[in-house]
Amino acid sequence: MNFLRICGWFASIVVSLGLTGWCDQPLKALIVDGQNSHGNWPQTTEMMKSYLEQTKLFQVDVARTSPKGEDPQFAPKFADYAVVISNYNGAAWPEATRKSFVEYVKNGGGFVVIHAANNAFGDWPEYNELIGLGGWGGRNEKSGPYVY
Repeated sequence: MNFLRICGWFASIVVSLGLTGWCDQPLKALIVDGQNSHGNWPQTTEMMKSYLEQTKLFQVDVARTSPKGEDPQFAPKFADYAVVISNYNGAAWPEATRKSFVEYVKNGGGFVVIHAANNAFGDWPEYNELIGLGGWGGRNEKSGPYVY
C-alpha cells in the first residue's frame, strides 16, 4: 500500500507542477534494476512502469543488469532520458557506467531512488551525494548524512 501511495504522490507532483504541458511528447524515463535485497523488485519495477505510463506523461524503459555479480556489459545511455529511477541494490556498475551516470546528473538529468536503492554503492562518493541520505551498504557517518 505504501508503494502505491509513493507512485500516486510522484504523479500528483508532476501534475501539480504543471509538467503535463511541459512538452508535446511523454517524458522518457528509465528504470534501472536487476539486483535488489528485496525479492519483489521485478514486481515493483513493473508496477512503477505501468503507473507512470498510465499517466500518459512518461514513456518508460527498463535497463536490467545481470542477476548476480558485476555486469561489465551494463551501459545504459542515460542521456536519452529525462529521469532515471533506481530500483537497484546490487553489485557495482562498471566504471564507465558510473562516470556516464554522474555526468548525466551533472548535466541536469533527473534521478529518483526507490526504497532499497539507497543501500547501493556505499563506497561510491558521488552516489552518496546524489542520494543525500543512507544508512546501509557499508555507510557510516563519514559517508554523509546517515540514518539507521
